[in-house]
Amino acid sequence: MNKIIELYLYIEGILSSAKFAVVIITLFAIALVYGTFQESYHGAVFAGRLVYKSWWFMGIEALMFLSIFMATMVRLPVKKRLYGFYVIHAGLLTIFIGSFFTYVNGVDGSIQLLPNTPAKKLVINEDVLRIDFMGDNKSFKVPLPKTAFAKDLDIDVNGIQINTFLPSAELKTTWIEDPMMSTSQHSGHFQIFNDMVSQEVILSLSDKSDFKSMQKMGPLTLHYMPFLLKDCFLKKDPSGYIIWNLTNGECFTPKEKSLIVDKTDKGTNFVLLEDGKGKYIKFFPDFSPVPVLDDLSKDMNSPYRVLSKNLFKDKPNLFIFGEDIVYYKKRKKDWIGLSLKDDIAKLPWMSFKLRLIKHSNDSFPVETPSYIRPIQDSGEIVKGDLKAVQVTLGNNTYWLNSNAPLALSNGKSEIRLMLTAKEIKLPYQLTLNKFKMNKNPGTNNPASYESFVQLLDGRSTDGVTKHHVYMNNPLKYDDFTFYQASYFPIGPEQYGSVLSVNYDPGRFLKYLGCFLTVFGSIWHYIINRKRKKATA
Repeated sequence: MNKIIELYLYIEGILSSAKFAVVIITLFAIALVYGTFQESYHGAVFAGRLVYKSWWFMGIEALMFLSIFMATMVRLPVKKRLYGFYVIHAGLLTIFIGSFFTYVNGVDGSIQLLPNTPAKKLVINEDVLRIDFMGDNKSFKVPLPKTAFAKDLDIDVNGIQINTFLPSAELKTTWIEDPMMSTSQHSGHFQIFNDMVSQEVILSLSDKSDFKSMQKMGPLTLHYMPFLLKDCFLKKDPSGYIIWNLTNGECFTPKEKSLIVDKTDKGTNFVLLEDGKGKYIKFFPDFSPVPVLDDLSKDMNSPYRVLSKNLFKDKPNLFIFGEDIVYYKKRKKDWIGLSLKDDIAKLPWMSFKLRLIKHSNDSFPVETPSYIRPIQDSGEIVKGDLKAVQVTLGNNTYWLNSNAPLALSNGKSEIRLMLTAKEIKLPYQLTLNKFKMNKNPGTNNPASYESFVQLLDGRSTDGVTKHHVYMNNPLKYDDFTFYQASYFPIGPEQYGSVLSVNYDPGRFLKYLGCFLTVFGSIWHYIINRKRKKATA
């Protein structure tokens, strides 16, 4: 028993000592400085997860609470000369208790308001993986950890294994070898540039790739096509049509096969192709490359397509066939073909040039998420704002990210996976009646913005109430505070409003603690001043 008392007195002496208090306060200050720098460079969310809401920061705060509490306890029973001291420490303890209530039960989120559209969902900064089994009408919401770094998980949800969570990531291109690829599924990596700009472009014909076969770059459209079609593009044919057999890759012009090219009574061009079985296939290539049936519906099962080169003469269109390109030159009124194998191709638009970086017939490009610390600029995350989760179904592993949901199948049901944020439904609804923005003179930069909203609470007898929300004039209702935070465009001179939402159950205790701390400091000063005068 004596040893227990001695141990308690020893611990009490350490926790209540001024040296311990100085060490803890120093650690707390260092942590705050570290957190401030992290927030400045990487954003508030990252800093919160790394510092302010971490277990070690909470440990420092707990030790500060114990230090203040024990420093108060060792000075009992109450002494008149320490009245101010007791009030100061009571205030500090009250602040800690209020902060704890806020941490456990507080809400920080946002709500988006569209004009004349009721809204009641708050979006909270907590990540959730939603998994919907469409055939079974089952839905699961898996909370993801509040971590600042990549986190390995071992969670099984109805046969889906959740492996890894990346709270901030960027997409990196990876080329995956596939020896079973056909020659019509090649992929390419290119650089298009002039003296002013430069941009890299990846295009692919593989159905396994995350990249598409067409991309627009301002007025210029890039078309990535099987290299078997290149020769047909350069063949002279008065019709300007190319017939392509999807089954064997064969291509030819109407002239080569003596096909019928004629016009309807209304002057619409059409092509007739004999399928080898005595049946004619009809095309209207100026409208669609797909043949039509007797009822003029599209025959998607046909292996034949007809491409009209005439549709690509008026605007800049570049056709890329793996390591070769073809484009239409208006001045020469002809199609020009160039090779990218050994040289940089000069394009006829804005002095652009095209360089081949990589071409592959046996691999395809995919975008794989990779962890990165978020980077903040002018209060906005400019890099690393993507979140990603790796999952396994059967023997296959997949990535989904916050910008691209994932659709899978387990053979019984379609499965949809989506990374989203936690939502809270308010028991009332807000509607944006009007959004007003004031701009700086001579610029389009917003100087201030404000929202005129109406609130409808079915629990209240007040009916609809109208509120004006702007900087330093928040809407306070039902213990929630709505601040004007941001806006987003939804059309020409039309905007939606974003209100940040805060619920702070420990606010009163924190205000009370601050008052007690200030009052106690003044009281302590007065008492000590009187004592010094009395002893002088």
